[in-house]
Parts: sequence; structure tokens; C-alpha cells
Amino acid sequence: MTTSSAGVEPLGSAPARRSLRRPLAGLVADRAYLIVTALAAAAALTGIGYLIWTTVSETGDIWSTFGVWGFLTGTEWVPTPADGVPVFGAAPFIYGTLVTSAIAMALAVPLAIGVALATTVILPARLRAPVSAVVDLLAAVPSVVYGLWGILVLVPAARPVLEWIAENSGGIGAFAGPVTSGSFVLAGLVLAVMVLPIIAAISREVLETVPREQQEAAYALGATRWEMVRSAMLPWSRSGIVGASALGLGRAVGETIAIALLLGNSPVIWESLLGPGATLSSVIALEFGEASNLQLSALIALSVILFALSFAINALARLLVGRTAAGPGPVRRALAGRRSGGLVPAGGGPAQPVPEPPVRAAGLPSVSRGRRVRSGIAEGGIYAALVISLIPLGLILGKILVEGLPAISWSFFTELPPADPYSEGGISSALVGTLILMGLATLFSAPLGILVALFINDAAANGGPRMRRLGAGVGFVIDVLLGMPSIVAGLIVYLGVVIAMGHFSALAGGIALGIIMFPIVVRSADEILRLVPTAQKEAALALGAPRWRTIWSVVLPAAAPGILTGVMLALARASGETAPLLFTSLSNQFFSTDVLEPIAALPQLIFSNSVNVQTPQSLELAWGAALVLVAVILLLNIVARLVAARARPSEGR
Repeated sequence: MTTSSAGVEPLGSAPARRSLRRPLAGLVADRAYLIVTALAAAAALTGIGYLIWTTVSETGDIWSTFGVWGFLTGTEWVPTPADGVPVFGAAPFIYGTLVTSAIAMALAVPLAIGVALATTVILPARLRAPVSAVVDLLAAVPSVVYGLWGILVLVPAARPVLEWIAENSGGIGAFAGPVTSGSFVLAGLVLAVMVLPIIAAISREVLETVPREQQEAAYALGATRWEMVRSAMLPWSRSGIVGASALGLGRAVGETIAIALLLGNSPVIWESLLGPGATLSSVIALEFGEASNLQLSALIALSVILFALSFAINALARLLVGRTAAGPGPVRRALAGRRSGGLVPAGGGPAQPVPEPPVRAAGLPSVSRGRRVRSGIAEGGIYAALVISLIPLGLILGKILVEGLPAISWSFFTELPPADPYSEGGISSALVGTLILMGLATLFSAPLGILVALFINDAAANGGPRMRRLGAGVGFVIDVLLGMPSIVAGLIVYLGVVIAMGHFSALAGGIALGIIMFPIVVRSADEILRLVPTAQKEAALALGAPRWRTIWSVVLPAAAPGILTGVMLALARASGETAPLLFTSLSNQFFSTDVLEPIAALPQLIFSNSVNVQTPQSLELAWGAALVLVAVILLLNIVARLVAARARPSEGR
């Protein structure tokens, strides 16, 4: 008896093949899905590229006047000379940027590596996650709060120490007096505190990729815990740690507000590290408001130099970090979650635990005393690095609570900021303005970022070779945009949007913050989408669902908690930014909810009350606003942590 005689069609027959063919509507819908995601990626990168090109096109006057090399190597910056024509040179600001960043990296990198080792190897397993979260709290403090703390607390406390160094320097020029309120040393110190959690978090992610077998092999050969770290973990993670340091350097190079408050604005080269200076970002922030003509072109040229420098550093960091991990997950999770200033990774389950040193059997030779002493000293140094890293967090958060809590009251949230700096007032307009800016930034960045992540993750992966190369190129650009200095984002929006509109507005501020959020949302969503089990997608496709329907009904619901976590981490990163708002939303003394008009915001209120005005009443208002802003950012991060914790069990299945 044959199969056909039993009334069953063979699998290879024409009717069976026709039944397995996908309907035309499904093919068209899949092609439309691919086109939509590709257009989203093209629109996002084209829009940012247009804004950058608009910025570059405004620098023609400075290049034609001084030449590229002449401007880069010029050592004078005289916008309004008594006689003659203005002179502009970028060398003092490049020098200041490199010096402050070098001081920050010299302090932050050893401490960050110590923190990463402590939270992956040295501390008891039950303490590693809580201590990591505490260190990461430093990343949740906005830069304007660092600047406020620096000028009001650090500068007065450090002045006697710096004066003693100047008096006992023995004539060494780098540490000669006089000691001023703004100095390279103090700016570098605060910058080190700011970049430390970034380097520590990414180094921790990289160290957790070291194969467990490699660690156990070192223990099996009789290594102590420190010898295992030195011989098995650090060599494996070397390029990743260098990449993490490069990402921290990119953050340090682009820092604006804290440096503007702590360094001053003196274009100097080869002067004392105890005296004032200036960086690329700080001079743009301090002089842009009153600049015009050739000076404006010079400041825009400085922003182009700053962007090129940050681009190169972050491109190098991406290549170095990407060489370390065996798979893309830990690296992209580090780039997405940790680079954003968040408290938790953007996704993924808990890392494989580092094995504890085994108990040595009675018949085996014991570790020599010298090896035990060296290992004890090394582990003591790691503990010391951890303690030193926690001290700034305690000092900063303690100062915010001590100074900010007395200002908190019902009227503080309901009244407008006072027009008279000697009067008391509230933050109602700034608080509402901050929420409006956060909403606009999320509206601009979240939908577009998720579509671009889908293009990178799904559409490009399932397209042809040309589409896959395009997806890889888009991913590279997104990773590099993670390090775009916030002041550059504000400046390109000023030139491309504010000037086109003819006035400052909340809309322009939301676009600037959206540009900061966009790459964080893309990378976070991309990492989460990679965690959705392939079996779930294949099951839906096997049931005949078109790819777009699989994405909509299977992938996005499974990834939604992680994507929401990434969006909130990006929002936490952008909500504390001050520099972009100085060029876009400008601030508003009155209560306003009109997105087409200037609007107040908490970071601007803190900056104005601590820099432009320094009365007791204005400083109290600034500390209270700082407490509220830090609380908002911490709340966003805590919610992100809770969402990630609830989503983690489903990710692991």
C-alpha cells in the first residue's frame, strides 16, 4: 500500500509545497518592517549628521583667518584687544583639557581597578553587589552638583593643603604659587571622582568575562588569590581595562560645568598646576553667551576639536573593549548601562561567580611566608582603594543632605524662584520644566532608538551582506555617539534648531537631551533584544507568523522590561545635564509650560544660584534643588533596578 493510496499527500508534493509558501501579504509586511527600521536608522543618523555639519560649516571664518595649524597651535586668546585685531588660538584649551584629564586618569584608574577587583574577587560574595551599587551612586550625581560641592566645600578645605605644597615645592614650577580658587589640581580631583564609577563598572564587567576554568587552573597550581588575579585575570582583561579607561577619558575630556566652576577661564600653558586654566568645554560654556562674529566662530571651532577628540577616544575604547570579551553581551551591556551613568547593567543575568580559593589539602606544601605577605599587601591595597573611592560619595551626599534638607518645605515646591537673590523662594517652575524636558527627550529618543535597535539586531542580521555591514556601521556610530560631550550636543542643536526657530525653547532643550539619550536607548535595547531566546522567535516563525508579527507579539513583549530599564537609565543620564540647556532652553524666570518658549530647569537653577549669584538665600535654594535633582535621578535608577530584577528570571529561561 502506497502513501498516496491512503489519501495522504507526500511532503514533497506540489500541494504541500504550496501550503508551506508564505502569503504575499506576509512578505510585503516583512519588507515594510525592514524598510521602516532602516529609515529610522537613516533618519536618526542623517539628522545628527546634519546638525554636526551645520556646526562645522560655521567655522569657516576662523580657518580662513588663522589657518587650521595656526589656530590649533596658537597660544593667545584675546577676544577684545585694546589695540589691533582679536587673536584666537586653541592650544591653551587643548592643553588644559589634556592636563585635567591626565590628573583625573592618574587618580581614577588605579582606584577603579581596585574597586573592580574588590567587587569581583576580594569581597565576600554577599557584599559584592551592594558595594558595587554604592560605588555606582557616584555616577548618579549630576556634574553641576559636583561643581557646587567643589566650589563651596572642596576649595576651602583644600586651600591650606595646596598652600603648604606651594611653600614646600622647592621652586618646582608645576607646584609654585600663588594658590587660587580655581586650579588644575582641584578640577582634576573632582573629575577623577566623576569618571571613577564608569571605569570601575566597565572593568568589573570585563573581569567577569574571565573563564572560570582559567581561574580554577591558577588555584590548582597553588596560586594565592592575588596571584590568581595577577596571572589569570589581569592579563586576560588588560585590553578591556584599557578600553574602560579610554571611555572614562572620553567622559573626562567632555566634562563642562564642574570644570567651568573649578578651573576658571585663564588660557595658560605650562603654568602652575595650583593655578587656574581653561579647557575646550569650559571656555565654550563661559564665553558663548556673549560671543559674536569671529569669537563665535572660534568657539564653534573649539567644539569641533572637542568632538573630534572625543570621537577618536571613544572609537579606540570600543575597539579595545570589544577585543576582550568572548561575546558581545558583557561589552555592549557595559557600554549601554554603565556608560549611561546608571546603577545597573542594561540587561542580562548575574555574572558567573569568581571561585573562592580552595582549602589546601594537608599533604600539599604550604604557601611561603613571603608569598602570603605579598598577597596580603596587595589585597590590603585593593581594600584601601575601595575605601578611598567611597569617601567622596559620603562627603558629597552628606553635604547635599545637610544643606538641602533645611530648604525642603511645601512652599519650596509650590513657589517660584525669587527675582531678588536675597529673598526666599521655591523651585516650582524649574521642577515642572525639568519634567517637561525629560518628557520631550524621551518622546524624541525612545521610539526612534528602539527602531534603530531593531534594525541593528534583527533586520540587519537577517538581511543580505550589504545590510549586515550597514547594521555594523550603524552600531559603531551609535557606540561612538555614547561619548559625545553634552556641550557639543547643546551647541549643534543651538546652531541647527535655535537659530532656525529664532529663539530658545523647551523644544530645543528636549532635542538636545534626546540626542544624549538616543545612543544609550539604542545600545540598551539592542542588548536586551539579544537576550530574547532564539527558540521563542523560531517557534513563532515555524507557526507561520511573519517576522514583523514575531517581533511585535513575541520579541518586544519579552524585552519590554529591559528596554524600559534602558530608557530610564538614559533619562537619568540626561536629566542632570546643564551644559546643553544653556544653549537651548535658556531658562525662564516665570512659570511656563509652553514648549515653544524658554523654560526653567533644575540644573540651570543650581548653576545660576551657585555661580551668578552667591547669597545665603540663593545657595540654600541651590542646595535644596540639588537634593531634589539627585533624588529624582536616584529614583529613576532604583526603578530601573527593580524592573531589571523582575525581568531577570524570564531572561534566564
